[in-house]
Amino acid sequence: MDKRKASATSAEEIAATNAAKPLHLFYGCGLHHINVRVRDMDKSILFYEQAFDFRLVFRWDGVEAVQDGNIYFHNPLQGAHLAMADGQVLELIPAPEQAIPPDPRSSSFHHIGLRVSNLEETYARALAAGATPLPIKDGAGGVWSGVTEIKLKARHPFERSFVVRAAHVQGPDHEIIELFEA
Repeated sequence: MDKRKASATSAEEIAATNAAKPLHLFYGCGLHHINVRVRDMDKSILFYEQAFDFRLVFRWDGVEAVQDGNIYFHNPLQGAHLAMADGQVLELIPAPEQAIPPDPRSSSFHHIGLRVSNLEETYARALAAGATPLPIKDGAGGVWSGVTEIKLKARHPFERSFVVRAAHVQGPDHEIIELFEA
């Protein structure tokens, strides 16, 4: 079966039943970790622990790759894994000295979306831990700033729009973090 056809069928099946099921389903392959480059490892670990209750589960000094019992790759890269409440991992690695903050014109990474149970509380905690508010401009003069209810308008074949509450902040290395209460 053509993958595009299988994908379309799957989307149609989900859309046909989306009135009875949550919009974000767990199935198949899933996210293990998000990697963020940071300028100050200790400061960033502390920020994510204080702002979002992440837990440091592992730090490392160096990466080695082994095949057939032989090390064929060695990198002195340091890093840390912080566990999120739902089992995913935030991986922090040092940014190169010449690194520049994320550019909104980038066609790749834009933000980390974190599911939260109490948006106001988490937003306040993130700001207290050193995050800065991040207003989002829509290009027509509108500005989304702070805790806001948003509606993701359904596109065919989906019938039900998705209404959530969300806010954006910037972390200590200018990474964009969307707090998402759905």
